[in-house]
Amino acid sequence: MLHLNRLGAWTLVSLLGFYAAVASGDPSLVVQPLALPGPYPVGCSNVAQDFSRVPSGESAESYWEGIPRDDGSSRYATDLLANPADTLAVTVNAPNDSNVYGSFAGQTVPYVVLVCYPTSANNPRLDFALPTGEAVPHMQGGADAPLWPDSTTRFPLLLFSHGYLGSPLSGEYITAIAVLASYGYVVAAPFHGDGRFFTLSLESVSDIAFLFTHLQNFLALQALRPLSLSATIDLLLTDPQWSNRIDPTQIGAFGASLGGESALLMRGAGLTTSLGLSWSTVINDARLKAAVGYVPYFGQPIFPAFGREQHGLDNVTLPYLAISGTDDTTAPMVETLQGMAHLAGPHELVALVGVTHTFDVASTNDIFTWTLTFLAAEVRGDPVARATLLQMANVAGGGNDVVVVPFTGEAATNYEGLWWASPAGSESGWGINFAHQGDTIVATWFTYDVTGKGLWLVMAAPKTGANTYSGTLYTTTGPPFYAVPFSPGQVMATAVGTGTLSFGDANNGTFAYTVNGISQNKAITRQVFGPLPSCATAIGSLAAATNYQDLWWAAPAGSESGWGINLTHQGDIIFATWFTYDGDGTPLWLAVTAPKTAPGVYSGTVYRVTGPPFNAVPFNPGMVVPTTVGNATFSFSDGNNARFSYTVNGVSQTKAITREVFEGPGTICQ
Repeated sequence: MLHLNRLGAWTLVSLLGFYAAVASGDPSLVVQPLALPGPYPVGCSNVAQDFSRVPSGESAESYWEGIPRDDGSSRYATDLLANPADTLAVTVNAPNDSNVYGSFAGQTVPYVVLVCYPTSANNPRLDFALPTGEAVPHMQGGADAPLWPDSTTRFPLLLFSHGYLGSPLSGEYITAIAVLASYGYVVAAPFHGDGRFFTLSLESVSDIAFLFTHLQNFLALQALRPLSLSATIDLLLTDPQWSNRIDPTQIGAFGASLGGESALLMRGAGLTTSLGLSWSTVINDARLKAAVGYVPYFGQPIFPAFGREQHGLDNVTLPYLAISGTDDTTAPMVETLQGMAHLAGPHELVALVGVTHTFDVASTNDIFTWTLTFLAAEVRGDPVARATLLQMANVAGGGNDVVVVPFTGEAATNYEGLWWASPAGSESGWGINFAHQGDTIVATWFTYDVTGKGLWLVMAAPKTGANTYSGTLYTTTGPPFYAVPFSPGQVMATAVGTGTLSFGDANNGTFAYTVNGISQNKAITRQVFGPLPSCATAIGSLAAATNYQDLWWAAPAGSESGWGINLTHQGDIIFATWFTYDGDGTPLWLAVTAPKTAPGVYSGTVYRVTGPPFNAVPFNPGMVVPTTVGNATFSFSDGNNARFSYTVNGVSQTKAITREVFEGPGTICQ
């Protein structure tokens, strides 16, 4: 169970002093709390129990937590199970290492497992009432299979490791498990049964005499926990009721108190194994992608959990969020701070001011909002969550949450902008524009056909590997640019090949393509004509943007699908490439260099360009011929709405335009 303690000497002033020393950024975003519970109803696996087996004077919690009787005889959750054959369980074979596992070395240890998961809105199964007044929601009966909300979705797996002398059914844990499952996680929680190994308080670890006499049992308790978590993954990825609904590439963990330590041990952290503070690795299960520790246990000053000065964490790359209480003496923040500084992977420490070693009800929304944002970013790979996490300072309302160590992860590289052949200018006259949103790049390639006429091709390229995006290249025909109305139904796209974009860094890459059977590979780099903006997943309103770089199209969005205009905005200049159609319906692209002429207004000359065919080797920039055909003005009412006024070949028109968002919430450059 969690214990209430205070550490008055560790004040907010000292926390902020440490923050000033380590901060690599200045997060300032106040995030609204997530709604609790989440969008999914929750169902759970069968943990039916016969509570009539609990003798007078005993409690069910003692069985769940593995606490032995006063006479030393054992109790565990298996003693109460009504349907043991239909209850999930794993067994752990403790390694034959008495230095770590003491008297448990070489033994087989059973673990009951509770799994809660997103279920269908019409799940008819009843809640299973517990003698504590809590309940297991929509619990399966007998050998019933899970009832999923749909027939195909694979959900992330979230391991749940409770605190010392707790259980998935004790105290606040069953509620926490249900909340996490309601956000679309399959949450798997072993009954660690810590009482089977060790039954004194964690504060006792600060007593050297206690350590000398109880060290082996304490080590066995800690070392077996991560083994049971790893065995739980094995179980669920091989059990046919669960395996085809879990995404094996998205596995995270949430650990409370000692459970926060267990997640790190599972991912290769070195456990302190001697009074001399030497350490050794228990397991390194690379399937675990990220973890959150709530009031996580990093040991006591006299006996840190991860070796001398926490050096057992030096090579741990697991992304890790610690949410700690400033007044916690059971898991002192001074140890957490020291340990976090050794982690090699992305990490963050959030302090709950005035909170002790317990679940702080006032901070409920803070705890779950931080947890779910971090898991979405690091387990699900959600770029919006990652962008939020990088800027997040605290959660509105609730308790007093303070970022002590800002998130050390990096924003995903965004390649949005105008690119051309490398070295820069070597093939001046053609280019390729990237609108990069989430894990997709929409590329518009401006080049020339075999007659030298302007040709544009378009490709939606999802991410297919590290820094690699691939898709099908299309050429398109449609109504002339001056058609009124412009009919999207007349737009016809034809696949002509494939393209792959591979990036060596944020500013250099290669464009490999096959078009009509012709294959080529070009080195590309960003085209720079002013101060380069930084682009990232949008947080907040697109309308608030003051840099207009993006892919735009007619407003209302989709009303004239089939043409668009790329705006590359650097400093006080917008370079626009407008892809549309000529009088005969064939592809036509026009270019505008538009300096700022007034607040929110950019104007310039429109050019039509001819040049060497896309497959010319070498490509000769001297053959590129621009011809003035008109002028254009962009007038922005906000960051997401503008008017595009132009005269081309004597035809004057004005169109309302807006950003094209193809993978929400879009991208903002600044």
